[in-house]
Amino acid sequence: MTGVLDGSPISAIEVASANSNNVYVATENGGFFRSLDGGKTWSAALGGGTLPGVMITRIETAPGDARDVLVTVANFGNRHVFRSADAGTSWTDIDQGQLPDVPHHALLVRPDKPTELWVCNDAGVFVTNDGGATWQNATANLPPVMVVDLVFHAASRTLLAATYGRSIWRLQVA
Repeated sequence: MTGVLDGSPISAIEVASANSNNVYVATENGGFFRSLDGGKTWSAALGGGTLPGVMITRIETAPGDARDVLVTVANFGNRHVFRSADAGTSWTDIDQGQLPDVPHHALLVRPDKPTELWVCNDAGVFVTNDGGATWQNATANLPPVMVVDLVFHAASRTLLAATYGRSIWRLQVA
């Protein structure tokens, strides 16, 4: 696959749960590529001038829409979370400078509430209940630590956040 992409290591992969033919790949150079036929063919680099051209750390798709794609990036510069409603052809900055200017590592689209998004970064955990229009710090009692991954356990309605060096943080969500 390296010859097809931009030659840098792959940093994130997502197979859309709503349609497994939609496969998305990102690279350490900030490239974003898609296949709409299960990996048989690949697009040229997508993202244009909107994605900042730095390492994409996570790709997620909305549970019910394989074309609704979100990414986080590991950069400084007030642009860290992006959304595409058209499978990566065009992008919107949904961070809008509201999140800390630190590298972002992961995001999660809550399966039972698709407008509720969670992101984690070097400064903690943040949530939006309106698809990214407004963000709130959800870190609460978590000490200052880099948070590198998020998992939602639907049965217990628990958000789990993996930290770098401080174990796992749990938060009950409504």
